[in-house]
Amino acid sequence: MRFTAVLRTPARAAEPLFARAPSAWQRMLPYVVAGIFVVALLPATVAVLTNDYKAGGGWAGALGVAQTVPLLLAVTRPLPAWALILTADTLGAVVLTHADRVAGHAWPWTPMCIVGYLVLMICLGLRESIRTLIGVWLVTGAAGVVLGFFEPDGVTTTSALLFVLSGGVLAVTGALRGIGDAQQRVAEQESISEAERARRTLLEERARIARELHDVVAHHMSVITVQADSAPYRLPGMSEPVREEFAAIAASARESLSEMRRLLTVLR
Repeated sequence: MRFTAVLRTPARAAEPLFARAPSAWQRMLPYVVAGIFVVALLPATVAVLTNDYKAGGGWAGALGVAQTVPLLLAVTRPLPAWALILTADTLGAVVLTHADRVAGHAWPWTPMCIVGYLVLMICLGLRESIRTLIGVWLVTGAAGVVLGFFEPDGVTTTSALLFVLSGGVLAVTGALRGIGDAQQRVAEQESISEAERARRTLLEERARIARELHDVVAHHMSVITVQADSAPYRLPGMSEPVREEFAAIAASARESLSEMRRLLTVLR
């Protein structure tokens, strides 16, 4: 199975990404990737906010947790995770407007915010509908525009950067998910076609058997019936026990012929 076939829309609302992948490592991959990013981004976020922006240690720790830990939720519920992370990122931008050394640094989205947000966009693109993805992208841009009215002096604006990158990631992952869904539909159609071919073959075989039974066996049974019924007339001087024997043969042949016709009806 090609890897793009794994990138299909989950069947249930809370189904993890890649839950229907054939290999165990593929099913675990989203959790591993999300965990790696959380472990890497959490201390990096706290360190950058504390050392570069000179944000308070309490704020740095709280924002680090709020901006990274929801990535674990994105494996199963990326839309709620997006709401949490966007809220945390927006709150972080507001907090950084009062930081001692925000000038000369990225704002409103720090580099760690951008990385975590793009990971979140991957999870969204692999699950949500196109309409939802467009809505997420537009809200991302709108948040950057609104925060732009409160932009501190001397900062490096990253609103447009995140808007462009998130749109690109959503487009690529959404397209990959579409390819996976298309491959799944093709596989389902092939499975249905194979079952239909098997059913048609079975029906054709049953029809062939019915024809052979009708042409050969039923014909011979009819001949036996006629010969047994006509034997007393063709062979004069036949004793009564012999007549009764031929009559029994004819009756059995007629009964067998009736059963044969019933069987032919079932086969056809």
